[in-house]
Amino acid sequence: MTEDRCLKCGQETEDSNHVFQRCPIAKEVCGQLNYSWVFNNINLDLWSWLTWVFREGTTEQCRGFCYGLWILWTSRNKFLYEGKISTSRDISKQIKSYILEMEGIRERELTLVTNTKTNQRLQRENTTIFFDAAFDSQHNRSAIGLVVKEQDGKIVAAKSILHENVASPFAAEAYAGYQATMLGIQLGYLNVDILGDSKIVTSKCQSENRDRSEIGAIISDIQGLKCFFQKIRFSFIPRTRNIEAHRIARETLKKGEELYLEGENSRALCEEQEPTCLGYSEQRERR
Repeated sequence: MTEDRCLKCGQETEDSNHVFQRCPIAKEVCGQLNYSWVFNNINLDLWSWLTWVFREGTTEQCRGFCYGLWILWTSRNKFLYEGKISTSRDISKQIKSYILEMEGIRERELTLVTNTKTNQRLQRENTTIFFDAAFDSQHNRSAIGLVVKEQDGKIVAAKSILHENVASPFAAEAYAGYQATMLGIQLGYLNVDILGDSKIVTSKCQSENRDRSEIGAIISDIQGLKCFFQKIRFSFIPRTRNIEAHRIARETLKKGEELYLEGENSRALCEEQEPTCLGYSEQRERR
């Protein structure tokens, strides 16, 4: 039946073995990334093949290979559900961009680890970091808004970040959760509550289980950062209680300019926005 054919090449019945091992698109992508060696043993079943790749490849090669599998599958789903067609060159370019971005994040992590150990703040109560993301589907980019509040509800920092080559709003929210965690480390907090208005993303961030969805790699990176805190908790809040982070993300996406402010400047930024809801701490006390 033709409906069982591979969506990309139309040559064979689509199953996991075909998508990742035999499809010409997958082979073209791996060739463009100098990963053609992974097809030296495609006579193996999928699980044995993956085991062989991870045994033969270096740590960096295995990491890039995992990114490639994820983006190949994402590309297939975007074609199936959104009608968006990606050539092998488009896919390989996206993989390269993602590898460069993740390597840059890891370099910043190493710097943060060194600085944090000697510069952690004394902290009696949990600090709250609010996060949200705005997504531009036309250009596959997103902006992240972060707002840091002390226990008394006072805003102490605000930050926004722009991301390119973002696969979906789902991925944009996951990036926002990651950046919120990184900001907590950068500011030297030991105990944090990280709040976002994506119920699925906050649930995945809070979980210790391995995530196998399209944002699995990002969730894994978040889980790897939890060791820098004495206590870290991810929780869902409605959009109406996340207005400041939402507006910062939206304005950053609109203007294309990142920001980072602390103290009075961060509070002034939020006061410049349209009237907002009560802060998280105030709402919790009044409920």
